[in-house]
Amino acid sequence: MNNYYYGRGMNSSHRPTPEEPKKPKTQFKWPKLKLNLKPSKKSTGKRVLHWAIGILAIGFFVTWLLLGSFRFMLWRAPAFTGFPFGSRTYVVLFQNNYELRPTGGFISTYGVLRFSHGVYKGIEFQDVYGEIDEHDYVEPPLVLSTLLDGEGYQGHTFRDANYNPDFTLAKDDLIEFYNLAYPDERVDGVIAADFHFLEKFVGLYEPVIVDGYELTEQNLFETLSTVVSDIDRHNEEALANRKGITAPLVKQLISKSLLPWRIPAVLDLVETAFDEKHIIASFNRNRLEKAYMKRGWNGAMPESSAGDFLAVNDANYGGMKSNRYITHDVKYELDVSEGTDVLGNPVVTATTYVTLSHEGIWNIPLSGAYTGYLRTMVPLGADIIVGSDIIEETDSALVIGELVSLQPGESVTYIYSYELPEYVWQNGEYVLHLHKQPGTDADHYEVVVRVPQGMSFDAQGFDVRENVAFYSENLLVDTNLRFAILEDENPPRIVMHEITDFNEITLVFNEPLATDYAGDPLLYQVVDTDYTNPTATDPLIITNIRVDGAAVIISTEGMTIQPDERYSVTIQGLRDLNGNVIDPSPRTLTVIQRDDIEVPVDETEETSDTETLLSPDPETPTDG
Repeated sequence: MNNYYYGRGMNSSHRPTPEEPKKPKTQFKWPKLKLNLKPSKKSTGKRVLHWAIGILAIGFFVTWLLLGSFRFMLWRAPAFTGFPFGSRTYVVLFQNNYELRPTGGFISTYGVLRFSHGVYKGIEFQDVYGEIDEHDYVEPPLVLSTLLDGEGYQGHTFRDANYNPDFTLAKDDLIEFYNLAYPDERVDGVIAADFHFLEKFVGLYEPVIVDGYELTEQNLFETLSTVVSDIDRHNEEALANRKGITAPLVKQLISKSLLPWRIPAVLDLVETAFDEKHIIASFNRNRLEKAYMKRGWNGAMPESSAGDFLAVNDANYGGMKSNRYITHDVKYELDVSEGTDVLGNPVVTATTYVTLSHEGIWNIPLSGAYTGYLRTMVPLGADIIVGSDIIEETDSALVIGELVSLQPGESVTYIYSYELPEYVWQNGEYVLHLHKQPGTDADHYEVVVRVPQGMSFDAQGFDVRENVAFYSENLLVDTNLRFAILEDENPPRIVMHEITDFNEITLVFNEPLATDYAGDPLLYQVVDTDYTNPTATDPLIITNIRVDGAAVIISTEGMTIQPDERYSVTIQGLRDLNGNVIDPSPRTLTVIQRDDIEVPVDETEETSDTETLLSPDPETPTDG
């Protein structure tokens, strides 16, 4: 039922009274928006902060991409540059590796690199014959006094202070000499780059014009040598004012390299130079030093306790620029014996051959007679068998030294032999570190390892051929080689079987045999096959078996002369020293009687005949 008040289908007890007013209808109104276009101080500050954070994030990301292998320096930049409240000073060496020295080359120029509050302040270049030499006489090492002593020699100086092959120690000596001249300056580290790196650096931007000279990677050495040497050497003023273009060249190269699009190529070059030790760096701050040590960039010598190592270090003292024409060839032979040391590891005997060849000609002042000091460094604890007159022990190595004298066209080879200490084995694995000398350019290294016959290798870095392993490369970077000896699981192999004498048959295997089996006559049988003469069968009897390492000599009775006759030799149960049994077992071999086999003369018959000839005839009268 429709109801006027309640509507269709509704039923309610509520009924409005006449006094109850009707509620007015609600009207929707749009809110009024007030736009305040005047920025507040708070919103402006936030926007600036956000923009700054964004720019820094983008800059960090771009820097991260550009740095590549040098990204680790992002976290160490404050320590390196002194940011935010400190300063840093580094001595930068330019070493001429064509006049080779222990850490890379003769120090021809050095600079002082400075940072203040994280900001690069530049690099100032100095003369190694200038103020740095103004100090009291310093006694040189005995080798230097022997090779350099003469008219004009003023003792140990900054330019010869890179005498220690370990750059982390040579750094301390260099800083000590620097402080003799500049006692108030604190040096935070030493960075060294050689001429090889400088040539490659010039090659990025060649030709580079410096003081009117057009320099390229190919002509840099000749040009600089001409500029330095083309003076009146007996004129002190000319010597003092001789022209140097290394400093302006380096400054120009640094300026060119700061352009962002050139940074990746420069960093690739620098990384390669660090890896190949054409740049090395050592710092006084521990975090920086550890980072460079981890990458092998600080020029440190290897630790003896880490395994075997070989480090050959040549130093030119009075040989002009002859290292440009001298080659180094190093051969390292390792003989692993069956004997064991106190730790149960195989005993290893090493033989080192170091050959220096002077391929240059007489070309003063570049090439001439070479004099130098050669050091071959091996692990502490090595037992020298064949050494040299100069042997010294340092904290990290046993050093074998040689005073070298070499004329153009000559070569010399030094040979050393020693038994390696027990710790060259690490958990059953032999580890060898070939240590590249800073400044050298692809010296040739060859390593040959021999283990007992029948054994083999599980090797890394070697070319393995049965029981011999080979390594042969030009040493561009420090190289680690390793191998483990695999247990012999192969049966002995016959390599020779023949009749070596009348009634004597010799068998030779590829490895020594266990004598308790190989010496048992019951494990052999020899039979005449009647191949050539069926009517004459030799009744062969084995009378003796002699075992000599890998050889078995079978002595028989009953053999007759039958040229080209064939005999079968059956063997069974023979074993090598590791218990591996021949396969197949039994096995039958054929031996042939050669034409030159002769029956030995019976000594008893010979003696009897001789006595008959010497006895007097009973019918012949004798005196008395």
